[in-house]
Amino acid sequence: MKNLGRCKTMQFSIDLTDETPIYRRRHRLSKHEWELVDERCKELHEAGLIQPSNSDFTAAIIMPAKKDSTRLWIEKKVCRDYRPLNLVTPHDRYPMPILEKLFNTIGDSNIFTIVDLR
Repeated sequence: MKNLGRCKTMQFSIDLTDETPIYRRRHRLSKHEWELVDERCKELHEAGLIQPSNSDFTAAIIMPAKKDSTRLWIEKKVCRDYRPLNLVTPHDRYPMPILEKLFNTIGDSNIFTIVDLR
């Protein structure tokens, strides 16, 4: 199994404008695509990155093509379609700050504070 990297798990919640569970039917996939999905899910489960869920919310699996090592659009990757969830998620009124602006602000500073977020 290839190295999937590290992930610090944490609990989080997503605020919604409507609490009605979002359920989308499965997209039609070929037998080969379902084998790829099963293989990827097993790999992620063994790595401890995913776990079984009984949630009323679902997101459809989609299989977009991606370029392989020969730069041809042959490989398929397993993704979730979260667009319906995005439609009921409130928009952030305060977007991320522009980094260049922040760097210009602290550019001549002599004292910096380090915050440990662990």
